[in-house]
Amino acid sequence: MGNLRILAYTMVILMLLPLAFLFLLPDAALAEENTWKVEDGAALAQPSESNSNIYRLEVSCGEPYRLAVYTEQGPVLAAGGRGEADYFYKPGRIEAEVAGGSFPLVAAGSDDAVVLFREGTAEQGYMADLDPDLLAAITRGIELTLSFDITPGANAKTDSPFETFARFSLKGAGEAIAEALAGCEPS
Repeated sequence: MGNLRILAYTMVILMLLPLAFLFLLPDAALAEENTWKVEDGAALAQPSESNSNIYRLEVSCGEPYRLAVYTEQGPVLAAGGRGEADYFYKPGRIEAEVAGGSFPLVAAGSDDAVVLFREGTAEQGYMADLDPDLLAAITRGIELTLSFDITPGANAKTDSPFETFARFSLKGAGEAIAEALAGCEPS
């Protein structure tokens, strides 16, 4: 009789344990808020995952719009400031992956950000207006990954030329970007 009682208590505890976790540990998917916000006319997001010094992504008015990343201490480098900034104005060194698509990008430096452009021709200095399909993919996608090739050689771990990345959740991106770009002049 004692073993049966222990078994009954064990069964009750095992059945109630999942309910206890629901109350004690909030479901991250339900608790997650939009990861994008609008400040000073720009849609902003912080990386959800990164091995770089990128701390913010910005979408704002430009020609046709501006896509920029902000970093801790200068150009995009690996976390801790390791690497080289030998990717400016060079094709094949930056890539955006979003909604099943891949978009080659080129970077230009500005006073406080690394501004991203669509990879253009040599005559364009490899910088062309951003692809409207990239913005559309960002507004309907789930996750955006920006990958940077910051060293001359291939990434020894993956065969990829891209050693550094920043990944952004796109939850709330569509609404924030629409609000930020609402006042833009048509280009």
